[in-house]
Amino acid sequence: MGRVSIIKLRPDIRSRCESILRDYPSVDGYILDRKRELACQPHEDDENVGGGRNSKISRPQETYVITLEQDMRLRMLENQKKAVTDCYLETDEDTRTIIRELYFKKHPTYTISGLSINQKVNVSIATAKRLRTRFLIELSEKLGMFEP
Repeated sequence: MGRVSIIKLRPDIRSRCESILRDYPSVDGYILDRKRELACQPHEDDENVGGGRNSKISRPQETYVITLEQDMRLRMLENQKKAVTDCYLETDEDTRTIIRELYFKKHPTYTISGLSINQKVNVSIATAKRLRTRFLIELSEKLGMFEP
């Protein structure tokens, strides 16, 4: 494997990316919960008495579809899921192992050093750290957070 260059990642961006990675195993549940919340929202009664036109859509299914498309939280969750999935699938096996062990497990067994020492990855500790940083940078770029 070639040498991986180090680029500094702002601590706040790093922390946000790590939080997104830790939430990734639960993101499908969050998305489903959000869709349920939107589906169960109480609808407003039309108080327009007098025959004028109402600008709201009268069919609840269409309102629900529009709400799903317009909901910022739902879109954010779906974008985060896609970004993590894309980065994970586009990377090498050692980086996948690092991400899976450090972030996807509810109770991680290894530290970044432990992964290398126990030969769970086939790279040195320093290279493992660079691989993790590169993954976090790529994720932050996909999420529109990275500023060099």
